Formats: sequence, C-alpha cells, structure tokens
Amino acid sequence: MKTGFEPGSVPVFEPPRRKMHAALPGIAPSLKVDGGYVRTRLPLMLDGMLHLETNPVVARIRPYPIRIEYASSQTSEMFKMREHTFDLGVELRDGRRIYIDYEPLAIQQERRWIKDRTERLQDVARRELGADYAVHDERTLHIQPRFANIKIMYQHIRVKDHDALMVVRRVLAQMDMPTNVAAVRKEAKLRGLRFEVTDLSGQAAVFVRNLDEVDRVFTAIMQMAVMGEVCIDLARPFSDASLLSEPVV
Repeated sequence: MKTGFEPGSVPVFEPPRRKMHAALPGIAPSLKVDGGYVRTRLPLMLDGMLHLETNPVVARIRPYPIRIEYASSQTSEMFKMREHTFDLGVELRDGRRIYIDYEPLAIQQERRWIKDRTERLQDVARRELGADYAVHDERTLHIQPRFANIKIMYQHIRVKDHDALMVVRRVLAQMDMPTNVAAVRKEAKLRGLRFEVTDLSGQAAVFVRNLDEVDRVFTAIMQMAVMGEVCIDLARPFSDASLLSEPVV
C-alpha cells in the first residue's frame, strides 16, 4: 500500500483557494516539503506547520499524502467503508512515520463521531501503514509560552548568515553546558551589520545606518536549535537568560 512518501509522490488533495467560512486556507513555506510550501486548509494546520518546521526530530513532511479507507459504524449492526485524506504525513529522523489531522476543539466537541473515526484511523494506520495517527488541536499547538517561542524560531530559519553560525558553533563547543544566551553573546565576537546606500559610482556611501536591532548571535542560536545542535528552554519566554543545553540524542 502506498504511504505518500514514495519518490515522485504528489498531494492527493489541494484545498480550494477561497472558502466562505472560518476554515480559511493558507500557505506555509517549508524547508521539509518537496516544492517548498504547504497549502493549509485551515489556520490550525498552519500553526501545526510551525511546530513541525522547528522540530529537529522531523525530517520530512508530506501534505495530503494518501487517501485511506476505514470502516465507519453507522449503527451498532452496520458498517460503511469511508475514504479519508490525512492532512500531513510526517517522517522522523529515526524513520518512524505519523499521519496528522488538524481539527479545532470546538469542531470535535460538536461532531462527536470524530472520536470514533480517530480510533479507527489509528488502527488502520498501524496495521496497513506501520505508522501512528494523531489529531492535533489548540490544546496541543497553542501552549504558551512555547508557541510564541516557536514562532520566533520560525522567523529565523531562513536567515543566511553562515559566518555567525560558524562562530556561535565554535563558542558553544567550547562552553560548559548548560549555559544561556547572554553567555554565548558575550563570547561570540561578531561585527555589527549596517545598511549603506552608495552614489551612482558605487564608490561613496551617501547614507549609512547601523543595524543594531539585528542580533546575529540570537539568530544563530535559533537555527542551531531548529537543526537539533542545541536545546533551548521553550517553557519560558525567550530572553538573554534562556537556558541552552546539550541536544537530546
């Protein structure tokens, strides 16, 4: 049976670009998806993508990977086969896979049959795909301050500053763990960045502004955390006191 992770696999579903209700589709840029983005079918799924993109354990993501059949109970004596498309297929670094759906808590409470469907899909995923299945909602995704921290990490993923990353890597390799952001910043010697506008000849600067708000050390730490090279405390809002520790193997 296909898993959705085979070479050349494509999504079996694409959310409509417009909807007339609260399940607003969106786009989530991704470094773990072939094609570089996921068309999310609702805002909660977009939030879920932030978690997966910043989780170093996650290796690959496949949007709407497969359709699968499961037995849905209509009455205590009658079953009907139904089709279901998973929102995401996720492959972890150790090769394990999990299929995920995103359902707001209010919808789950309104549609009591989702609980029964979840149990049946967990069984089908385990037997036919050798994988796990889960439904995620606000109770999992919106825990604070973890979610606010994850948003910050996501903002730093695509910044290209190789020099800063190399410097911070060397500093952390020489420091005793655990440590904190302030201690790394103190040891990492990085020049500040500045914005320049030159004249038409390109020889003389006609406008210069120091970019003091750009924190190269913090960006490098965020990228190392996303890559699994260092662990950062997500249980408290990020600050100079944020605890850094050895990555969990």
